[in-house]
Amino acid sequence: MKIIKFFSVVFAMTMFLSSCDKDNNVNPIPNGGDETDFKGILFATTITNAEGNNGTVYLQSADDMKAGTYGIQNAIPSGFGVPPLVMPSGNVYLLPSYMGNDKAEIARYEVDANGKFIKQGVLQIPANAAACNVVELNEKKAYVSMQNLGIVMAFNPTTMKKIKDIDLNSLRQSEARVSPASMIIRDNKLYVGLSQMNAQFMPNQNSIELAMIDTQTDELKKHITNKSLGMCFATRPIDPNSIFMDENKDIYISCLGAFGFIPGLNGGIVRIKNGTDEIDPNYAIRMDQTQVDGLSVGKYDFLAGVKYHKDGKLYAIGSAMALDPNAMTNPYTSMTSLPCVIDLKTKTIKAIKGMEIGNAHSMAVGIYKNMVVFGLSTKTENGFFTYDPLTGKTTGAVMKVQGAPCMFHSFVK
Repeated sequence: MKIIKFFSVVFAMTMFLSSCDKDNNVNPIPNGGDETDFKGILFATTITNAEGNNGTVYLQSADDMKAGTYGIQNAIPSGFGVPPLVMPSGNVYLLPSYMGNDKAEIARYEVDANGKFIKQGVLQIPANAAACNVVELNEKKAYVSMQNLGIVMAFNPTTMKKIKDIDLNSLRQSEARVSPASMIIRDNKLYVGLSQMNAQFMPNQNSIELAMIDTQTDELKKHITNKSLGMCFATRPIDPNSIFMDENKDIYISCLGAFGFIPGLNGGIVRIKNGTDEIDPNYAIRMDQTQVDGLSVGKYDFLAGVKYHKDGKLYAIGSAMALDPNAMTNPYTSMTSLPCVIDLKTKTIKAIKGMEIGNAHSMAVGIYKNMVVFGLSTKTENGFFTYDPLTGKTTGAVMKVQGAPCMFHSFVK
C-alpha cells in the first residue's frame, strides 16, 4: 500500500507541469497558422501548496517577451496539473485539474488584440476523467483524451458539444489502464499515445503503444505496438509536444519509461515514418543507452518537456535522478532538470552550457522568434530563460515569474 501511494504521488508530480506550445502538433484548421489578432506571448505558472502536490495554474498574456518580474494579478486560473493548451487556430483550452478536484469542464478561449482572454464556450466532461490533451482537426471537430476513462472524446470546438466517445479500453494491457495520452493528426489519422499504467501509475513492461483512429469515421483502426526497442509509456500525457512531426511528416514520440524510478523500464524517442503506420524498428534514442555531452551524471532518465524547432533539432528539459541524492525521497523539490538539445538525425544529446539545473517542476519549452525558451525553477530564480541556437548564448531568467513556469507560447513573428 505504501508503494502504491508513493508512486501515485510521484506520478502526479511528474505529470503536473510541462510545455504547451502546439504549433507543430496538429493539422492546421482552414487558413492555418496562429489565427488570432494577438501578437504577443502567452505563459503560465503554477502556484503550489507547501507540499507541492496541489495548487492552481495561472495563464496570462504579455505584448512581448520583456525583461521584468511578473505576478499573477492579471492572470486567469486553470486546473492544476494540466497547463493551458494553445492550438494552431489560436484557440486556447483550459482543462480541469488532472486529479479531478474541480469543475468537470473544458473551457475554450480566444485572445483579442489586447491580450484579453474571451471565453467562447464550455465542454462538459465526466468527473475525474483526467483530461490531458486536446487536438483540433478543423473548426467542426476536435478531440480530448481522458486518461482515467480510457476514452478519446470527439467534440465540436465551435459549439463545444460532444460528438462521440471513442472507447480504447479494449487495448489495455493485463493489470493496466490503457490511459490515452498526447495525440497528433497526420493525413486524417489521429495517433494517440497510450500510457498503459498499472495501479502504481507505472508501466508494467517495455511496450510502446499507440491507437490510430480514422478522423472521418471516428473509429479505431489500428493498435500500434513495438516491444523490440525496449521502451514504454508513449508520450507525456500533459506535454502536447511529446508527439510531433518534422518537416518530412515523420512522427516522433517521446517515451517516458518509468520516470527513472524502475530500472529496466526505459524512456527515449521513437518514430513513425511518413507513409507508414508502424513504429520504425530501426530508429531509437534510448535514454539508458545515450551518453549526454556535458551532463555530469552521464545520462537522462526521461525528457520532462520537449519542443521541436526545425532541421532535426529537438529542444528539451531532460530529467536525471542522479543529479540530486534526494530525488527518490523528495521528488517535489529535488534538482534534477537540465536543458539540452537533441539531434534527431545523429541521435546525440548535448546539455546546454550555461543553463542552470532546475527542480522537478521545470518543464516548459517554447520558441520565441529564433530563440529557445526554457521555463526553469532553479536555486536562485524562477522564470523563462533563453538560448540562441546560432551563437550558443544563454541568458538568466529574462522574465521572472511567481511560481513554477509551466507553459510558454509566442505569437510574435
